Amino acid sequence: MASPENAPARSPFAGCLIMMILAAVAVFLISVSAYSLLRQNKEIDQFTSSAPAKLPEITIEGREATLNDLHARLQRFRDAIVSQANQEVSIELSADDINHMLATMAPLREYRGNFFIKEIRDGFILADHTRPMNGMPGSGKMRYLNAEITLKPVLAEKTLVFQVADLKVPEKTVPREFIAQIPPYRLGVDLPQDSVMGPVLQQLTAMEAKPGKLELRRRSGDAPPSSVSNQQVESAFLRIVRVLICGFLLIVGLGLFFALRAKGKKERSGNSQA
Repeated sequence: MASPENAPARSPFAGCLIMMILAAVAVFLISVSAYSLLRQNKEIDQFTSSAPAKLPEITIEGREATLNDLHARLQRFRDAIVSQANQEVSIELSADDINHMLATMAPLREYRGNFFIKEIRDGFILADHTRPMNGMPGSGKMRYLNAEITLKPVLAEKTLVFQVADLKVPEKTVPREFIAQIPPYRLGVDLPQDSVMGPVLQQLTAMEAKPGKLELRRRSGDAPPSSVSNQQVESAFLRIVRVLICGFLLIVGLGLFFALRAKGKKERSGNSQA
């Protein structure tokens, strides 16, 4: 049996050096991420506001005839989609039509007060827009993105998708990197089983913005894309938070390691003295 004197010598500093390097890496990651988060928040503050913008009011009082005509056209479109299988069916909606839909239709209520459609162009929709955003984590404050927003309508996965193509804030510049991170607005994600909207969404083959109108249609020659890229959803903020959490967990792990190491040394020291 080998005696303690013959045991191979081990440097007590090797393990400590590795732990010190890991601790330095963890501190570096947290410091860089915290700095990036503060810098990002500062940049966002430059083109956001502390209060929401007041959008033009969508007036529905006294416009019963207009609203009745709009709802009748929508109902005829739905009935044709459901009952006239394999036949071309379409509906054209103006900016006023969409505003009235925002004001009166339940499926659009979560966007009520956030958009006022100004113009429909070839391929795009322009709208006045206000959107609440969380301020600096832990501050409890809200910021508001008040801008003219440019949306690109796309039909994907049986969902009406509106991708954010541009944001214009008066006298401010919104970085393209920030715009690219904004996830698209989607209508229909939670409506496939809805008895009113579900059949329409299931059979639409195209949604297209044309000068002055947004067209929804079913046509045999159309081939809607199967999906829309969600690269925007992976925001820089979330990546920074993940790095902060990983760095924190690494430091906690190092703390536990050193605590257990010190406890083991203390126990061995006590046993050698006994």
